[in-house]
Amino acid sequence: MNLISVKEAAAFLSGCDGCLIYTHASPDGDTIGSAVALALGLCKSGKNAKIFSVDGVPEKLSFINKSELFITEEPENTNEYTLISVDVAGPQVLGGAKNKSFALSIDHHKVNTVDCERLLVMSDRIACGEIIYLLLQEMGIELDYDIATALYTAISSDSGGFRYDATKPETHIIAAKCLELGIDFAEINRRLFESKTLSQVALTKFAYKNLELLRGGRFAIVAITPEEVAECGANEMDFDCINSIPREIAGVLASAVIRQKAGGIKVSMRSNADIDVAELAKQFGGGGHYHAAGFSYNGSFEQALDIVRKLFSEIEL
Repeated sequence: MNLISVKEAAAFLSGCDGCLIYTHASPDGDTIGSAVALALGLCKSGKNAKIFSVDGVPEKLSFINKSELFITEEPENTNEYTLISVDVAGPQVLGGAKNKSFALSIDHHKVNTVDCERLLVMSDRIACGEIIYLLLQEMGIELDYDIATALYTAISSDSGGFRYDATKPETHIIAAKCLELGIDFAEINRRLFESKTLSQVALTKFAYKNLELLRGGRFAIVAITPEEVAECGANEMDFDCINSIPREIAGVLASAVIRQKAGGIKVSMRSNADIDVAELAKQFGGGGHYHAAGFSYNGSFEQALDIVRKLFSEIEL
């Protein structure tokens, strides 16, 4: 793996054609928005680019689902493509994708273990979409309405609507550049943060019902059992709406959501204070950002719950 700069990544992309861009599994606005913006930019510069998302595109992101860019099945032979990943922190988040190795990986996570020849990682950026913007600028590709919509979606999604503390002045400047193209930013934010499926509403009910507070209310855990997931008819992409629920409680410093997923247990952690949940997740082969991270666990649901309780009990305040 060779760590490279934006300029070097832009030079590499300028010499590529037939690019296949991978998103992470259970895709969110940042990975889909970054992939769409990059693919549109490459196509605009006369290159061929496609996107593969192992779990498809969530309904709430259908407004940036450029169907002509997406392939629904991963190619058996990827040798004819230049493989690129966006917002992929490691092989574990690629889900059921067969390919787990890339010519170029573009990411913003603090902990990155992806198998790649070239890695462009900027962990000071709140969203991978910011890095895609810098790449397009370096390549001389001008924004248009569709690229701006995808970029704004990526940045707003991972910044929590520009509320998280990793948001920088440049984050707002890039967003403003997108707004200058006349994008419907109000509708984008409504889709991202205010629109829920019936399955998500049902999950939200269980999240409040199962809320567990520790250490005088300074830590919070929500555990959704496999039976409850089945009752809701929820899929993996429905869980985005509950990851922040325990953290939103006044006085909570850090929180976790635990649920069953294909192949094991998923633990998603969030923090409000000076608590690095990426370091906590790293102990179990996971990673992420300072205030948002997670890991997968192969043991039982009850064991995962005990692990998180122990982690939170040992944090020095």
